[in-house]
Amino acid sequence: MVLFISGTLAMAGFAQARRNAVLDTLDARYDKSKSLLERLDIMAQHNEALFAQGRYVEREANAKEFMEIAQQVGTDSVMARAYGFLAASGESARRSSSTLKYYLLARGYALAAKDSMRLGFMDKQIGVLYKEMKDYPTAIQYLKRSQIAEGDPGQLNRVSCHMSEIMLAIGKPDSALYYAQRSNVFIKPEDDPYGYARSQLVLGKAYAALGERDQSDAFLRRCVAICDSLDVVLPMTQALTAQAKAFLAAGRASEAINTGKRSMAVAKRASGLGNDIEAANVLWSAYRAAGNSDSALVYSVLVSQLKDSLTVMFDRANMEDLIFDQKLKDREEARSAREAETTRSRNIQFGIIALIVITLGIFLLIFSRTAVVGAKAIKNLSLIALLLFFEFINLLLHPFLDRITNHSPILMLLAMAAIAGLLIPLHHRMEKLITNMLVSKNNRVRLEAARRTIEELEARPQDKNSTLKE
Repeated sequence: MVLFISGTLAMAGFAQARRNAVLDTLDARYDKSKSLLERLDIMAQHNEALFAQGRYVEREANAKEFMEIAQQVGTDSVMARAYGFLAASGESARRSSSTLKYYLLARGYALAAKDSMRLGFMDKQIGVLYKEMKDYPTAIQYLKRSQIAEGDPGQLNRVSCHMSEIMLAIGKPDSALYYAQRSNVFIKPEDDPYGYARSQLVLGKAYAALGERDQSDAFLRRCVAICDSLDVVLPMTQALTAQAKAFLAAGRASEAINTGKRSMAVAKRASGLGNDIEAANVLWSAYRAAGNSDSALVYSVLVSQLKDSLTVMFDRANMEDLIFDQKLKDREEARSAREAETTRSRNIQFGIIALIVITLGIFLLIFSRTAVVGAKAIKNLSLIALLLFFEFINLLLHPFLDRITNHSPILMLLAMAAIAGLLIPLHHRMEKLITNMLVSKNNRVRLEAARRTIEELEARPQDKNSTLKE
């Protein structure tokens, strides 16, 4: 039942987390009076809200806390979710090796759980990672595969946004517009603030690439307004940077500078690097275009400093990943040791039960050949032995059924009912056969013993008479 509930909550949390993303300002995720699954659901929403606000350092800490609790639950679906959060939290530092490793682990757990929705999500994330590495053919392969199991409009929105950006990168603006329009699945911004803002952003970029500046400007402004009102950081800084580039391309350097500064200010609210580098680059180009060489030099130096900071952040993050990986390995080994001890203990108990059943069967065979125990006692003992034997079969089959039904209570109930339908008639037949056989054997032995006793008693007077005659 616990496995069924955990799977249900994991699926529901996956489908709704983006739309219900709420910061856990009251620290309810640390409330130990709540169940582990409730705490995980709160942490998932908190994780999504941190992402929307660009608070990547806090998001990574939250993902590690999620993993610690997920390992206590231990189900495949929950572990897939945990490794997915770990991978996503590492993207801000561009840690492609560890990020890909975590996504592949998450994908493996999703496969084991037969969770098609989460499997599609992991394929999408792996595609995004390859997109960031500019391996566009592999990125497209994973993104298209993820749409097979999209399951909710949020997944369609995310995949279409990334496909639009890839089409722009490979010089296909018409295809970029097609995917951008496909991403626009939310009627109201409140349905999914981040997803809605992203669709406006990619529409603005696609129209800009096609040279339709008025359309582009309308969508970019819409993106900025939505982000501003619903406190979404990441698309906002990208939209502002895109607007600044458009102003710069149109020869409006002063407007590009003002918009670039605003983009820089928004980017600083996020704890990751990357968007601020883009904003600083635009400001450097805008000041050069405006003929302000001093300010252009300042932003040129700033771009170099930000890139150096990104390298330092990458190195530090790699070291932190190694330490955290070792902690994960230690926890996994401890859990494996506990599971091995539990399995060994269960096997010993099975062995003891089997020994008891076999021993009882041997004693029954021995007693049936002696006159020490009566037919009633043998009948009762045979019933007990049969009950133990059939219950032992049930115990042996239960773990096997648990695996092949993937912990489904309904399938388990049907399987156990089918087995009971086979075992009950068999039990009755064996009970009748074995009991009759053992009782008949015992009766024959007792009759034979009685006959010999009578013969001995009849023979004794003859012996005594023959002695007197002598």
